[in-house]
Amino acid sequence: MENSCEATDKAMMARCIELSRMAVSKGEYPFGTVIGFRGKIVAEGINSSIRDGDVTRHAEIIALSHAQNTIGREQLRQCTLYSNIEPCAMCAYCIREASIGRVVFALGSPVMGGLSKWNVLRDDGLSDRIPEIFGAVPEVVSGVLLREDLLQFRFAGDARRHVALREPGCVTRVSSRDIGRDSARPHERGVARNDPVPARRIVWAHRYCPCVLTLPAALPGR
Repeated sequence: MENSCEATDKAMMARCIELSRMAVSKGEYPFGTVIGFRGKIVAEGINSSIRDGDVTRHAEIIALSHAQNTIGREQLRQCTLYSNIEPCAMCAYCIREASIGRVVFALGSPVMGGLSKWNVLRDDGLSDRIPEIFGAVPEVVSGVLLREDLLQFRFAGDARRHVALREPGCVTRVSSRDIGRDSARPHERGVARNDPVPARRIVWAHRYCPCVLTLPAALPGR
């Protein structure tokens, strides 16, 4: 059963990463979301905030809306929401109110994450104080296909897609305060160009979900 669940998680996350590529091809931020019910996809979504000019059009919220229309609100308790990025606080709140039973993501977001930063996803106080609105705390799994998702960010492209890569041996040092100052381009602050540490760091400064991530230089294809 455990192996079957793991295989399903990987297949669903692979689809999220594929959707994130589609989002980039449409000029959107590289986010993709899938909602699974009994091992089958019932809803998908990619970010549409740029195309629609609407900051609420996140992949998770779009997928949740589709899922409610497809299988009904009550069935969401048995669903798993997959996202290649940790849902932000806004999306996490919607996930909780929709009573999604399980959340799986690849890449965490320590600055804007709805779990690692704000802990909306695992806040049992919401369920205890307003049980008629919020369901039980969902199970949360992170790091599924993490490497594949990181590689997707590597190939996501130019500054508009908010991805910066350094050569092996160079580490970019960026504080969360620096990340918050400018979401329009990759950050150039604090770069140690001759740093001997054998690592690369991706600095992704999307304002909804800033991430600073370190990759070992020895990964294949680098």
